[in-house]
Amino acid sequence: MREWLKELREKNNLTMKEMGTKLSISESYYCAIENGTRQKKMDVTLITGLSIALDVPITRILELEARRLNTPTA
Repeated sequence: MREWLKELREKNNLTMKEMGTKLSISESYYCAIENGTRQKKMDVTLITGLSIALDVPITRILELEARRLNTPTA
């Protein structure tokens, strides 16, 4: 589960459906990303889209995702 992603989404008052729309993906696919069953290692397109949709720097997303995966950031 990507708790950090859920928290950022909720902080921005966005539903999963709205996030899917912003990322040009389905709500169910976005839900799977947030739950950690899809995009186990996020690709650059998703990271960029999340950065824009959530108004956070790409480096912050990389940091949060690395923490989730328990790997150091570069």
